[in-house]
Amino acid sequence: MRRALALFVLLAVLPTMASAHSKSISFSDWHWAGKSLSVNFTTTARDVTLLPEIEQANSLSEALALHVTKHMRLAQINTPCRLKAPFAAAEARDGYIRVSGRFDCFDDAATIRIENHAFFNLARSHVHFARLGLANEAMADSTEILFTATQRNHYVKPGNDGGLEQQSSTGETLRAYFGLGVSHILTGYDHLAFVVCILLLASTRRRAIWLVSGFTLGHSATLALAALGLVVANAAVVEAMIGASIALVAVEVVLARSGLMPRFGSIMAGLLFVISGLVIFTGSAVPLGAWAGMILFILCYGLLIESRADTHHYAPAITAAFGLVHGFGFAGLLSDIGLPTGNLLLGLVSFNLGVEFGQLLVLVPLILFGPILLEELPKTRWPLAWRDTVAAGLTCYGTFLFVSRALLG
Repeated sequence: MRRALALFVLLAVLPTMASAHSKSISFSDWHWAGKSLSVNFTTTARDVTLLPEIEQANSLSEALALHVTKHMRLAQINTPCRLKAPFAAAEARDGYIRVSGRFDCFDDAATIRIENHAFFNLARSHVHFARLGLANEAMADSTEILFTATQRNHYVKPGNDGGLEQQSSTGETLRAYFGLGVSHILTGYDHLAFVVCILLLASTRRRAIWLVSGFTLGHSATLALAALGLVVANAAVVEAMIGASIALVAVEVVLARSGLMPRFGSIMAGLLFVISGLVIFTGSAVPLGAWAGMILFILCYGLLIESRADTHHYAPAITAAFGLVHGFGFAGLLSDIGLPTGNLLLGLVSFNLGVEFGQLLVLVPLILFGPILLEELPKTRWPLAWRDTVAAGLTCYGTFLFVSRALLG
């Protein structure tokens, strides 16, 4: 009864856990023209619906305009810059809301203090990415700055070329991207779920550390390659495979004991083959070639794991391989936000360190106080049953993520 209740609770919160991985994020483009700064502020329509200003506005654009006006301030020479052109609706792509406004300052050479509190009081994990450039010019060579809940103020100064330059220290960049990495992993329930799957595969604390280290090396490698633009992965395929990685490793924990993984892999490969045929007509975010690759992978995965001995033997390679996939998932946020201009390596290293620190915050308590997951209690039915319950719940969660991301987009 307890196991059934625990499984029911997990299934009940799956939609919430899946949506929580969708980051609360906003963007802005700033154009400097002498003494004035024009700004375009963009965020998702979903986030705008959560604003308290929605109750007093006639549209989502109006709600966002009221919120940004209230929570964004500029100052120069200890004097507030004036909002000359109030924020109003501007054209945006589907699913996003954009508003535009213009601030007038007092000096064309003095430092400007940008204070941004928009959304941070509603979502501590919210991230705002700003690009600063010249008016009437492309933003390709713009200065990029990052606002987080702990870094809401930035100073910019007009440069010799007429553009704006950020006045930031190495410490500020380190702190901002480190905090971003910690936030990303702690709110990324799919990545944390896979870490729990790794513990289920491990039999001792030492082996758990060994497997997690392989996972870390894998996702660190692809995070760096993707963030630096050296490798470009299909985001839909990556997100679907992250869900599949959770389901496959979790189900292996249960089925490998009975030698059922080869049969499971064959059945799942056949099922995916049928589904891939149907998506030719219904459409899918995942391309047909990727479906073929997943079918082959799942078939080989199942045939490879014939017993618990095979699980023990191949676990390091499997966790490292899935780490490569999760690394592309970590890089998704950085691809949206970008790395700091002139500090690419520092931003990347800081973000990855933040991810690892956040992972340790979850992993260390589980390793120290979760012997049921690590099979370090006496071999009785009770810990085994609870491990199977956790594995079953994670299998459902991973399957839910895979289906929602591969078929529903």
